[in-house]
Amino acid sequence: MERKEKRTLLKEIETLLAKYDNRSEISPYVLEYLSLDDLKKIKEDLIARQENVIERNHEWLMQFKKRGS
Repeated sequence: MERKEKRTLLKEIETLLAKYDNRSEISPYVLEYLSLDDLKKIKEDLIARQENVIERNHEWLMQFKKRGS
């Protein structure tokens, strides 16, 4: 069961990484070395990074909106 959950998390991480880089495939051997908690933390960190980028882009775009008003 844990192995299946690890594979699912690995696929989700690959999807998140693909948004930053074209290399979206991670070696399945990673599953042997990382715990389920490690993979969950990596996924959480990637989501947080994505949210930060969206927030920074929004702030940057709002600067132009203020100038145009």
